[in-house]
Amino acid sequence: MKKQVILMLSVMLLISFINLSSALIINSVDMKPDQISPGGISDIKIEIENNGESTLDDISVLLDLTSSPFAPFDSATEFGIDELKKNRVDYAEFSITALEEATPGIYKIPVQITYNENGVIKTKNSLIAISVESKPIIDVVVEERLLLKGQENQVNLRVLNKGLGDVKFLEVETEGSTYFSLLSPNSVYIGGISSDDYDTAQFSVYFNENIPNTIYIPVKIFYKDNLNKEYSENKDIQLRVYSRNDAINLGLLSRNNTFIYVLIIIVLIIIYFIYRRIKKRRKKRFANQND
Repeated sequence: MKKQVILMLSVMLLISFINLSSALIINSVDMKPDQISPGGISDIKIEIENNGESTLDDISVLLDLTSSPFAPFDSATEFGIDELKKNRVDYAEFSITALEEATPGIYKIPVQITYNENGVIKTKNSLIAISVESKPIIDVVVEERLLLKGQENQVNLRVLNKGLGDVKFLEVETEGSTYFSLLSPNSVYIGGISSDDYDTAQFSVYFNENIPNTIYIPVKIFYKDNLNKEYSENKDIQLRVYSRNDAINLGLLSRNNTFIYVLIIIVLIIIYFIYRRIKKRRKKRFANQND
């Protein structure tokens, strides 16, 4: 990846200087380090050569950082060289820092060079590429929901992107174990997740009856960052699994009181008919006494 970035950097720098008849050319650009992390610092050295027949005066090299996530660090954005004799080289040196909120990626920075050639002011424009790299920070947590032994459950894994850059082509994979069986495919493709965002991977899982109350589900995630660098991570996600009785005793699951309700209704019906029967007997006895 670093070699590709350096090659891109060199190609972009030479685009505007491909004309060999020009007196001023850029031979190379050296950056240390060649990739910057947000908040990091890089030193840039641009090698300039005069391949013309006369001395060049008042050379000014300007980095345009106005539309970029970079700022000068202990240096200006303009570097001056008094004169450059023919067939000689000199260096324009800069020190820049990437802002803390810099999103990982490759940025094109305009470079403008002006110089005096035999009393004529000339201007050259080019680009350099600066790469910002920030390692993605991906976390996986289980969404809170009741998981029961001896039945099918939906396990939702929330995948969070806590890094500064977006990730893409993200895939979540898990496997069954002696504690549980997968009833759904073992892999879920999510795709892209923006910085400070999340998505969810759902798996259907059957938990065995005789497992511990706390188990771990192995999870593997695959993804790429903004620079197409590939990553894979293994994580063990803790799950709390309950028996039905434990869930009821802890108040996590309501008891099934249907039988009790039916029994109460039957008792009330019986009481009602007994009451009616007693009432009829009383009326009949009262009528006989009046006769």
